[in-house]
Amino acid sequence: MTLGLSASEYVQHLRRAGLRPSERLVNNILRCGDAAVDPLIETATSVSLLYEEAPVTYAPIHALRLLGELRPLRMVEPLLKSVDAAPRDMSPARKLWQYEVPQMIGRIGAAAVETLWACVGDPAYTSFERDGALLALAYVTVIDETVRERIVAEMHRRLMESDDRALNAGIVRAMAYLGLADMYSDVMARYRASAVDQESMSAAVARQMLLASKTSRIADDAKLSLWERYDRFGPFPEPEDSDFDNSEE
Repeated sequence: MTLGLSASEYVQHLRRAGLRPSERLVNNILRCGDAAVDPLIETATSVSLLYEEAPVTYAPIHALRLLGELRPLRMVEPLLKSVDAAPRDMSPARKLWQYEVPQMIGRIGAAAVETLWACVGDPAYTSFERDGALLALAYVTVIDETVRERIVAEMHRRLMESDDRALNAGIVRAMAYLGLADMYSDVMARYRASAVDQESMSAAVARQMLLASKTSRIADDAKLSLWERYDRFGPFPEPEDSDFDNSEE
């Protein structure tokens, strides 16, 4: 067992952790607290690693999930800015990472709301990055229900007032994740007014998600504990995966 490692050194061991880091390594990193945040952000936003061979390919997922445990506000912008990086065909690891970025940001709760709305309104952000911020806001509402009404009302206001079709598609997607059936009529009215980019979010998909009660549980994924997340979403072994040396902690 290696003793006295720095936070950065512990985080580097995530590259050898395989499908699931050991509890000892996780606890060592989390005990480092704020000192672990910047190394975790660096690893979590190293999107190119998601296309490497196992076990390295899983390191950004592990780092992202540990950020979701520490919940530092300063992770919001680098994570959102990383989602457009390396636009290649998605590897299995990239797909899982991409799905969880807004969830981990959403776990910050109410403290992230102002920053996320600033990102949504920032022209320097791409449509894809703004979509990530909007989905993170949807996840915030299940982490901290005290801000749910305010966030939903602001989504509705922006949808009804904005002529930005790409932005409106992102807003509709966030509403659909929350299963906001009571806003169905207004959402469809915006589609009829050609105010929503249907290539990004079709009316048919919006209709299905808004009116299907089970879809409102999608946002609850952000509530999962760290180990529940590994149990439910993996990563799971790929055929080419081999045994990993998990004695890094």
